[in-house]
Amino acid sequence: MKFIKKILLGILIVFIILIAGLFMQYLFHKRYEGPITDHFDGSRFYHTEMNFTIPEVIKWQLTREPKEWPEWIENKRYPKPEIKVGKGDLKVTFINHATTLIQFDEINVLTDPIWSERASPVSFAGPKRVRKPGVDLDALPPINIVLISHNHYDHLDLWTLQELKKKFNPVIYVGLGLKEFLNDQELENVNEMDWWQKDSTTFSNTSIAFVPSRHNTQRGIVDADETLWGGFVITTSKGPIYFSGDTGYGKFLKEINKRYPAFRLGILPVGAFEARWFMYTHHMNPEDAVKAHKDLNINQSIGIHFGTFDELTDEGYDEPQIELSKALKKHSVDSTKFLILDFGETLEIK
Repeated sequence: MKFIKKILLGILIVFIILIAGLFMQYLFHKRYEGPITDHFDGSRFYHTEMNFTIPEVIKWQLTREPKEWPEWIENKRYPKPEIKVGKGDLKVTFINHATTLIQFDEINVLTDPIWSERASPVSFAGPKRVRKPGVDLDALPPINIVLISHNHYDHLDLWTLQELKKKFNPVIYVGLGLKEFLNDQELENVNEMDWWQKDSTTFSNTSIAFVPSRHNTQRGIVDADETLWGGFVITTSKGPIYFSGDTGYGKFLKEINKRYPAFRLGILPVGAFEARWFMYTHHMNPEDAVKAHKDLNINQSIGIHFGTFDELTDEGYDEPQIELSKALKKHSVDSTKFLILDFGETLEIK
C-alpha cells in the first residue's frame, strides 16, 4: 500500500509540474531561431547518441521503486569561503546538487546555482531539498561568473539567479536559446553560446568554452530540446577546468579530450542514475564518471549532483558515495583523485 501511494504521489507531482510548465510556456514561450547545424534541425537541438522517449518516461514513472531518503540532514559547519584566491591558486567548494564555487586567479565562479527550497516551477510541489546549501547566499564571496549547463529546474533556478544579480550582477553563461528567456526575467548580463564556442572574459586571461554533453532540455510540455545543453571548459593560468553539467557517458568525451588533452580539475555528476535502464542516456552513474575522469585525463575530480533533492531519482541518498568507492577500485584509480566533498567543504587543488 505504501509503495502504491508513492507511485500515485509521484504521478500527481509530475502532472502538477507539467500543467504548471505548460501554462508558463503558453505565457512566455519563444523559440530559438538560428541556422541548421549538426546538432540543431532548425526547430530543436539534438545529439547523435540515443536519448529517452516519452513512453520510457511514462514507464519509469509507473514502475519506479524509489528508496527512502531521510526527511532532513543537518550539515556540518565549515569556514566561509575566502573572498578570493591568488594567481595560480585553485579552490573548489561543494555547495549542493550541481552547485559549486570555483575560485582561481582572483576570480569566483558558480556552477548551476540553486538555493531554492524546491527544484520545481511551483513552490508547493516538486522535488524538495533534504538539506540546506553548504554555503549560505549571504556567505558567498563576490561572484564574477555563473555557468548554467541547461534549463532544467534543478540547474537553472530563476530565484537564485535574481538574488545573485542583486548582490553581484555576475556574467551568466548559457547555451543557445536561453539568453532571451533570461532577459525576459530581467537578467540582462547574459552570454549565449553554441557548442565549441569560446569566449574571452574580461577577467584576467580567463576564457569560457561551451562543450557538448549527452542530455536534454525542457521546462514545460511544449519546449523539449528548444534550448541547448552542455558543459564548460574554463581556462586558468595553470590549466583548464571541466564542468560537465548533467550528462550521460558518451563519445563526445573523446572529442573534448582531443581539444583539451588534460584537465587540472573535473566536476562530474555521480548521482540521479537509477533506474539505470532509463537514466543511462542522460545521467552518468559513478562508474561512468570514473571512466570520464580517465578519458579526459583529469588530475583531480569531485562528484556532484547527489544527496540534495528527493524525488529526482530512485537510488538511495548515500548510494553515489558507495558506488563511487567501488568504481575507483574497479578501475584502479587513486581514491584521493576523485572525491565527494561534504556540503560546504572546500578542497584546495595543488
